[in-house]
Amino acid sequence: MRIIRVLHHWLVPHEGNNHRAKALHHEVLLAYVLLLAIFNLGIRFFHAKAPDILGYATDIRVEQLLAATNSKRAEAGLEPLALNGALSQAAAAKAADMFANNYWAHNSPVGKTPWDFIIQAGYRYTLAGENLAKNFQTSGGVVDAWMNSPTHKDNIVKEGYRDIGFAVVNGVLNGEETTLVVQIFGATSASPVAQIPKAQAAAPEPAAKRTAPAVVPTEPAAQAPPPQKQPEIALIPALTPNTSFDRVIATPRVNISTVTNNVAFVVVGLLIGLLAVDAFVVYRKRVVRLVGHNIAHILFLSTIMISSLTLVRGSLL
Repeated sequence: MRIIRVLHHWLVPHEGNNHRAKALHHEVLLAYVLLLAIFNLGIRFFHAKAPDILGYATDIRVEQLLAATNSKRAEAGLEPLALNGALSQAAAAKAADMFANNYWAHNSPVGKTPWDFIIQAGYRYTLAGENLAKNFQTSGGVVDAWMNSPTHKDNIVKEGYRDIGFAVVNGVLNGEETTLVVQIFGATSASPVAQIPKAQAAAPEPAAKRTAPAVVPTEPAAQAPPPQKQPEIALIPALTPNTSFDRVIATPRVNISTVTNNVAFVVVGLLIGLLAVDAFVVYRKRVVRLVGHNIAHILFLSTIMISSLTLVRGSLL
């Protein structure tokens, strides 16, 4: 039958296809790459047009972030951190500022630092720090990623902290729908951390350390005087007045991560299967070819498949 002959030509090496399955010829492999590129562009287009139908499933909540963070501290033998309203205000203002001014950094384009947001929220700190994350799908995924990064982990398990604040908010950053998570740590002169010997508490750390992305500067309270009253967060045009800063929950009908993983699994799995058949037939027929290292190709594609299934979309700062 014609269908059987076509399948044999495309999937099985024989003399008619130069002892190489047509589906493994170079021009066909190029077509795969082209189709995947078109698929990726299509995903982006439909996601922009209908994010409720095709989007990224997300469930990140402040209460879960707090519980996971304190769980990691407990494992390290440390006291839990208390959720602090002023630090949460500072985190919300920082998230809003990032969306309004379109940046992904600890310091804003005009030089505003995390400590500025903390001071403006009325929190008189002796110790403070910030962790940032974007585009993770779950609260546990965010905290696990922070713990896998040495500098971010140092913040989570730093003994001197007593308070913590969070903001979780969705918006558009650099033209891409983005879920930001801002985590701010702190201790005040009224916290138990003030019992540290005075000389140690007042000694400034080296400048290089104070500007490290996730390592926290230690500054005397006198260098960061609080305002006379605790200001409210000014809403920024990039966010609506109804914006919530305590959770982002998105349940689109089709999850982009699931779709892309399934497509990658099918395409790479098909290629691995074709290479395995090719290697078997060539070995049985004792065909000598100048090209084609199927075992190496199978291992390479298997690595790609495993990487695609374990790839995390989110990033840290």
